[in-house]
Amino acid sequence: HEVRWQNWRFRYALHPREGLVLYTVSYEDQGKARPVLYRGSLSEMVVPYGDPSATWFFRSPFDAGEAGIGNMALSLEPKIDAPGNSAFFDAEFADDQGNARELSRAVALYERDGGVLWKHVDYLTNHNESRRARQLVLSFFANVGNYEYGFNWVFHQDGALEMEVQLTGIMSVKGVQPLAARTEAGGNHDGHDGFGHLVADGVLAAHHQHFFNFRLDLDVDGSSNTVVEQNTEAMAPGPGNSYQNAFVMKETTLRREQEAQRQLNLASNRRWKVINPSVKNALGQPVGYLLSPGENSVPYAGPNSSVRKRAAFMNAHLWVTQYEPSELNAAGYYINQGKGGEGLPKWTRANRAIENQDIVLWYSMGVTHLPRPEEWPVMPVHRAGFKVMPSGFFARNPALDVPKPEAAEKSTTQ
Repeated sequence: HEVRWQNWRFRYALHPREGLVLYTVSYEDQGKARPVLYRGSLSEMVVPYGDPSATWFFRSPFDAGEAGIGNMALSLEPKIDAPGNSAFFDAEFADDQGNARELSRAVALYERDGGVLWKHVDYLTNHNESRRARQLVLSFFANVGNYEYGFNWVFHQDGALEMEVQLTGIMSVKGVQPLAARTEAGGNHDGHDGFGHLVADGVLAAHHQHFFNFRLDLDVDGSSNTVVEQNTEAMAPGPGNSYQNAFVMKETTLRREQEAQRQLNLASNRRWKVINPSVKNALGQPVGYLLSPGENSVPYAGPNSSVRKRAAFMNAHLWVTQYEPSELNAAGYYINQGKGGEGLPKWTRANRAIENQDIVLWYSMGVTHLPRPEEWPVMPVHRAGFKVMPSGFFARNPALDVPKPEAAEKSTTQ
């Protein structure tokens, strides 16, 4: 059940709670399969709504822990939900009575165009060398009530692994006073009431957020890894920076679980790198993979709110824990009627060592949804995600071996 594509090797499963799970991901480098990721999954997700009224304030569904995002998987429609070149795979689940339930075409695997992979034109000879990228996509969609979520694990030829979340479906709405009645009453016409936006006459969609937590059990060239945080800052004016153009990147090692609860910082371009100090690249640097965030947000629910207590993974964009096989779900194993405090905040109180250890990264990603009329009655897909990309893992660009198609070579010379 191993998938092999280009230099990538991996296995997968469709888990009833977590959805698509990747296993034993490695990259073949000069004939050697080098481990990158032991297990990658959606650990938890929650959707807190921002309307304080009596029929809305409690709405904060845990789509993984309460509903089971994998159990909500949809049968994919060929050539629409996935392109015509897809290979489809069925999945089996246990229903509420313990009987086997088979879902056809639950997972799609396909190649897609990835744009220009790399390019350079010699300015003296005008000779062009460029390559077109291909990407391998492992995909599934789930229906959770009114929303649909798509999750794509995307394998890139340059050694990067991407998670692409697709949000679509129908927004949660409530009826409000029609425009004609508002006009007669002299009401406002700015399209929102503070807690939502008008998306149709008499229809208001509530503000809300989607928080995802991804569990990334990285094994970068082995299981003894360390996380370093990268922050970039401008140098102060002085003799070493007389033109005031210099800036530097500083790395800080995260040594214990408590200090590894970190927030994104746009001002310092903050990122996190998982290194293996015992394995060096051709330049004598420890090999590594970099967590490169994409769209993100902070939670707007108060720190003492029920949802913040139950989904405390929202309190940090990054958590790092020492590997423990029973720790799989960021908000704890039991979500229904939970009072909070389970999962990551409970586990990290032990403040275990995470330097030169078998470690797990937990990345929290937030999408703040302020509805637009153009998203009604069905939302265009909104994409969010992140990448883990090689940083010193290879001696040079690993995609240099991608050949130029013969037809492209002929058209270049004509």
